[in-house]
Amino acid sequence: MGLRGWIKRLEHQAWGNLESFELIDGSRYYYDPTATNKELFLHAVDMYLGRTRRIPEIYHAICRARDPVAALATIAPENPEKAFVDPASLYDYWALVHERRLVPIIAEAPEDLSEK
Repeated sequence: MGLRGWIKRLEHQAWGNLESFELIDGSRYYYDPTATNKELFLHAVDMYLGRTRRIPEIYHAICRARDPVAALATIAPENPEKAFVDPASLYDYWALVHERRLVPIIAEAPEDLSEK
């Protein structure tokens, strides 16, 4: 095994169960899928309720990803039909992938039915 393979193996062991994707500058963004999924779920709930919260760091990293489409795929639900939310649907896809900007998709406020 060459030096490069040995270093890659050591990196993999050091990062454990972390996932990653490559950034524009050639470095990698590492994240814990379980913790990130929890954070994305809470972020989606807050957005649906109209609460503003800190945007999860992974979205900022996706804006800096070498391949934003592939980076979004790493956080996509395994079974979209049964998922509460697709993280890619919270922000304008075109702006995120092509312009590397986060533009939240704001839904219209629901009709107030309490007076009817």
